[in-house]
Amino acid sequence: MERDKEILERLNSITEQEWKEIVNNLTKWVHFKLLFKTSSGAHSEQYLGISAIDYYIGGAIEKLFNLQCLWQYEKFNLLEQLQRIIGSMISESVRKFKTKKGISIPTEDTELNSIIENCDTEENEEDNNYQLFLNALSVCTTDDEELQLYTTAMYACSSYDEMSKELDWDKSKLYAMQRKLARRIIKYLQTKKDK
Repeated sequence: MERDKEILERLNSITEQEWKEIVNNLTKWVHFKLLFKTSSGAHSEQYLGISAIDYYIGGAIEKLFNLQCLWQYEKFNLLEQLQRIIGSMISESVRKFKTKKGISIPTEDTELNSIIENCDTEENEEDNNYQLFLNALSVCTTDDEELQLYTTAMYACSSYDEMSKELDWDKSKLYAMQRKLARRIIKYLQTKKDK
């Protein structure tokens, strides 16, 4: 009971300006996390009833204030806690959607094998290299939220100017992210080569 009271006091002490900043950052985060996934399926407005961004951000904030999800303020700042809640909500939406539709969820290995079987040798080599690159991207960004945003923006935007505007980062930060990602991928590919 004391913990609940402490959480609510902390939530109520956040200023309007801080909330605006948090919601702004969450909006970008959800936008990039669900990029190209909202026109149909589990994250579509038709399925959720409202836009995915409003659904997940509003739902996460509501879960915090209703104490359905407890803010672990010792471990996470408010933005991080809301991202964790939204991540869980996104997974749950997909699970419910797939169950409702009776869709089997193929594993990545099944999908990859299916693709490889339908390619000739030359395409197969290109596909394997591309898959290796995608795996490297996934592994090298899994522990870094900013690198995840950077790689999503890489696919979604056509220029550094557009990426800078979408992420609200200056170009020096984009270049720093690019160098960090390149170093991680080179290190990852080197360890794969050595095996």
